[in-house]
Order: sequence, then C-alpha cells, then structure tokens
Amino acid sequence: MIQFVTLNTIVTDLLEIIRQAKVSRSEPISKRQLEAWIHQYRALLIKRDLDKGKMPNPDYIQEIPAIELEVIDAADDSTVETYTYVLKTKLALPNTIDLNNKSGFMYIGTIDGHELQFIPEGRSQWQQYKKYTQRDSLVFLRNKCLYLLSVTPIRYLTIRGVFEVPTEVANFVNPNMPTRSADIDDPYPIPINMLPVLKEMILKTELNIEMQAPSDKSNDSQHAVSSNVEK
Repeated sequence: MIQFVTLNTIVTDLLEIIRQAKVSRSEPISKRQLEAWIHQYRALLIKRDLDKGKMPNPDYIQEIPAIELEVIDAADDSTVETYTYVLKTKLALPNTIDLNNKSGFMYIGTIDGHELQFIPEGRSQWQQYKKYTQRDSLVFLRNKCLYLLSVTPIRYLTIRGVFEVPTEVANFVNPNMPTRSADIDDPYPIPINMLPVLKEMILKTELNIEMQAPSDKSNDSQHAVSSNVEK
C-alpha cells in the first residue's frame, strides 16, 4: 500500500501540538497561516535538497495533464518568421521552485508524450538563424505563461514540475471544484521522511516550540514525542 500524507493531516498534527503546548499569542493561529508555513518550509527543504545536485524525488513532482494553448498575434514575437504558429498558455502557471541553475519544470510536452525543448526566452530570438534546428519546436516562459514556437498547431500541453504552492496546481487539474476540500485532502507532494523536519522547523522558528523526547518518568517505556514551550 502506497503511503501518502495530505495537507489537511499536516495542519491537524500541527494544531494538536500547538494546543498541547498552550502557545500564547495575541492572535489565534489559523489553518490558513499553517498552510502558508507548510508551503514555505516545504519549498525551502526541497530547494536545499535539489541544489546539492540530487535527482528530484518523484514525491516532489506534480502534473498539469492538459493546459490549453491559444494562437497569439504574430507581431507579439520577433521570431515568428521561422514558425507557422506562436502560441501561449491561456492561463498563468503557478511558480516553480527554481533549482540550482535550472528551471523547476521537469517535463513540458504534448499530451501524447512528445517532450518539447524548454529554453530561456532570450535564446528564442536566435533560433531562426540556426541551420539545422531553426524549425524545432521551442517553449519559453514569459510573465508566468508558456510560449510555444511551433511549425504545427498544438492545442494542449502537459506539464510536470516542482511547484512552490502545491494547492495552486489543483486549480488546473480540477478547475470546476467549488471548494478547497479536494486539494487539502489530496496527496501532498512531500516525502514522508521529510515531514518531521518540516514540522519541527515550523514549530521552532514560527512558534518557539521545541520538539523533544521526554524522559520516561512513569517507567512505562513510552518515549513518545511531546512538545514544550521555550521560556
């Protein structure tokens, strides 16, 4: 059986620890605030991991299976004379976690599995002068939208990447979902073994709560993790 965790369970776990610690604050800690911290520290931990040159853990990656493209005015881009079509995504994409010297996109391609070349925008203007590859399909990012230069019309792209705020991806997968219940109860893209560190960072950095294993005063051999508030 595949193990996964949801955003809802992480928030619930943190709230339980906070209540036991009896944290005193001028304002109550909301679930929205906890969700924001979870996204923030997940992004920090993933960036630290991947900047070491490691291969991305599959648990980091999310997929937008089909995002629609639209043809734009040819005058919008200086490289159009090389291509028959210049297209862009109809919707702005969620931010990816920028990795060390590379994008957070893991795959950009057609829905039938043909990967397209993702390049920096500045490189696109020189493509028309390349003798053998001048009409290769290219994709670049501008103002959070993907632009596609192609000799053939393509209606949809499939995108996989490591995104800063995982719940934003649900808006593309389930655009007609009326509530937030789907994304907070869906598998959250983080490895199970990263969760203790993420929770500890939030509790210690944001709430001044230290996680520790207490001594077994009751002599019952139950060394459960408990919380206390730093004085």
